[in-house]
Amino acid sequence: MLQTRKQYVAADLPSERTMRDILNRMGYRLKRIQKGKPLKKTKNTDAIFANVEAVREEAQNDPSTLEISMDTKAKVNEGDYARGGKNPDGVGRRAGQGMGP
Repeated sequence: MLQTRKQYVAADLPSERTMRDILNRMGYRLKRIQKGKPLKKTKNTDAIFANVEAVREEAQNDPSTLEISMDTKAKVNEGDYARGGKNPDGVGRRAGQGMGP
């Protein structure tokens, strides 16, 4: 990522072993986590999907309609105090650092 977005040369970046040593010194460790369990199917699930399929068929036949697909996820906490102050990728973030552009 640093090479493609920031045009760093590979020789200027620390090696994988160096980064692993630094993260270990800082107290970051690999940790097994429990997988999330899927929600139970509600009574209305089949009716909801039947309605979605009917609307999709109607939209596909209308040339003036643009179909957009979105996938939503569960709500999660964000910020310095989420997940005990550590990120799932094991790399800490400082204030002002974002996920990307």
